[in-house]
Amino acid sequence: MKLSKKNIQTQQKILDKKIKDLILLKNIPRPRSGWLKAIRTGLGISTRQMGERLGVTHQVILRMEKGEMEGSATLESLQKVAHAMDCKFIYAILPAKHESLNALLEEKALILAKRITKEVSHSMKMEGQGVDHQSMDDQINQLAKELKEALDPRLWVV
Repeated sequence: MKLSKKNIQTQQKILDKKIKDLILLKNIPRPRSGWLKAIRTGLGISTRQMGERLGVTHQVILRMEKGEMEGSATLESLQKVAHAMDCKFIYAILPAKHESLNALLEEKALILAKRITKEVSHSMKMEGQGVDHQSMDDQINQLAKELKEALDPRLWVV
């Protein structure tokens, strides 16, 4: 099912509110030993005790902690271990350099608009039809707005 642009914009607004609440988490580094081990040891739970709570051996707990560090742990296993420690597992994908999806899209649209305008501007200059910098900036900003609103697929072309 393809979402309409209005539905996508509504979804973006909802997600941006959630991102705003989570954005502070973006700068919190993972503990050196990983979250599983750090929380487990911080609560004074041994690997044997954790294994008993989950119905597995302590070696499985060690593998799970290692898997987290290596990036091979599943979301399901992380959630199970968190639950066994009476903790909540939080999973999120946040924009790397921006504080909202809207800001990310604005940047992508501006980059694309500059690239498109540069190509057109070059052709116009060759024909002696160059425009002043203020007009060029206005055109770039207007084009960026249109590209963002249209969710132009070229926004995600490398």
